[in-house]
Amino acid sequence: ITVDWNIVETSHNITMDNASLPTANNLNRSVLGLFVTANELELSGDTATNAGNGLTVTHYLKIDGKIDLEGESQLIQTTDSDLDPTSSGSLERDQQGTRDLYTYNYWASPVGMINSTTNNNSYTLPNVFRDGTNPAAPTNINFITNGYNGSSGSPIGIADYWIWKYANQSGAYADWQHVRSTGSLLPGEGFTMKGVANTSGNVTLEQNYTYQGKPNNGDITLPITANNEYLVGNPYASAIDAHQFIMDNAPTIDAAGATTGTLYFWEHWGGGSHILAEYQGGYATYNLSGVTPAATYGTNDPMVATGGTPSKLPGRYIPVGQGFFVKSEATGTIRFTNAQRLFEKEGSSSSTFVRTANINESASAYNIDNRLKIRLGINTVNGIHRQLLVTKDSHATVGEDWGYDGVNNEDQVDDMYWMIEGNKYIIQGTDVIDVNTVLPIGIHTDDSGNNTFTIDALENVPDNLEIYIFDNATSTYHDIKANDFTINLPAGEYLDRFSMVFSTSSTLSIEDNVIAQDINTYYNNSQTSIIINNPKLHNITSVKLYNILSQEIFSETDIDTLDYTALKTGKLSTGTYIIKMKTDVGEISKKVLIE
Repeated sequence: ITVDWNIVETSHNITMDNASLPTANNLNRSVLGLFVTANELELSGDTATNAGNGLTVTHYLKIDGKIDLEGESQLIQTTDSDLDPTSSGSLERDQQGTRDLYTYNYWASPVGMINSTTNNNSYTLPNVFRDGTNPAAPTNINFITNGYNGSSGSPIGIADYWIWKYANQSGAYADWQHVRSTGSLLPGEGFTMKGVANTSGNVTLEQNYTYQGKPNNGDITLPITANNEYLVGNPYASAIDAHQFIMDNAPTIDAAGATTGTLYFWEHWGGGSHILAEYQGGYATYNLSGVTPAATYGTNDPMVATGGTPSKLPGRYIPVGQGFFVKSEATGTIRFTNAQRLFEKEGSSSSTFVRTANINESASAYNIDNRLKIRLGINTVNGIHRQLLVTKDSHATVGEDWGYDGVNNEDQVDDMYWMIEGNKYIIQGTDVIDVNTVLPIGIHTDDSGNNTFTIDALENVPDNLEIYIFDNATSTYHDIKANDFTINLPAGEYLDRFSMVFSTSSTLSIEDNVIAQDINTYYNNSQTSIIINNPKLHNITSVKLYNILSQEIFSETDIDTLDYTALKTGKLSTGTYIIKMKTDVGEISKKVLIE
């Protein structure tokens, strides 16, 4: 089969390989309509080599036979593509998780219960999840209901005690909801599950599983309450674009966002125990500023395949079956849509199922872009390594920014975080990094002893940019770009002692004083105006107002040099906005609330 853009009907056993398509197709075949009336349509592929083919259906799909997605093959339906609800057939797709019986993965399902009346059906795990040890002949799984350990026999056994969900809950550990093998899950909901064998601590070994069921398609929604958390997951038989998912759940001019714009991916990298206090794991964090790995024991080195270090980082494209956490900003609806779907194989660093395996192929999972990024690490007294990320982006500010700042959502025995408006963050976006920039850092340690600040990585950073850790208690600057900075600290929490700065005190004091005292701007709701107090008559070249989606709402470049200026914006919708002002002493950003 080499014809593209067509209406196709299959009724025999057919194996499809897209190697003959033009290179620009990237092994992805598009058809207007597809009727699988009987037997099997197989898309060839191989998990071991990350090989696979894409099949995109742009308008209509009916499955009364079976579609078998081998290896990294994927089924994509676009925005206007319908799955006929009378379809009575099935889709089959493999995915790999950790084999270790003490180790969690976070999952979701691309399929639901098979019927010939409805789509996007709920399911129990025995309905759709199979033992894929032999991918050519999946078998039913033995769900163990009276113990805590899985088994590696034939068929494999999964201890269903470890199958839980976290659906629209307040964030407390006690709020996990027990699903086991009998509980129902909605499309788009995530779930936890442990492996099937005692691997003696080798959490990199894999177990293959097979999904079988009716594929999900179209809009999939989940309600969420303000400030609650939800374990969700990719509900489709293709990768989804994390950026598009974030923006589809972003604030609008009329309403706050259904999520905070940050995604959290669990990585369980050690412990060898079912006892909660002995778990070794954490959350990799992803948003529009970039990605950070989970906190770990030991020096952060994703290139080294040893227990206790992270081996996976989520990329921009979320693989089939991957579960992740989101937190809500306001009561609303979490939305998955076909517009988020695309063909992206896990072999690329931009698409990674977050489990502790395939280290060599996924170790470089930092999303590559041209923005300035500084990855600050700390090695704590108790052996924890935490990495923070700051990214320079014109859409962010030094304050709290939706989608660009990622809150710390876990409690490690020791930890480090950016302090932004009194809150703790793992990822920070800012529109300016220069001699005036001060980025406060908080840390806490459970025990007294040495803690070492280090640069994990610098991306697109000019050679002449100086980077210091400033110790407010001793008024000393430590050139973190040249050498690690080790300090002995008593046990406790330090929220205002340390900061990252980019100059020594003489330059900072002069420029900060000019900006903080000589120019002040705010929004006057009664006058519907941006107010500028400029007693030193600095030259102001432009004033712009942006909404939380970084859309320019107001712009003025003809500004008289006066000590007081009021710029009329007209009536605006209630919400958070950002004033950006260019002056002869630098660029100023300020977040304001307009009512």
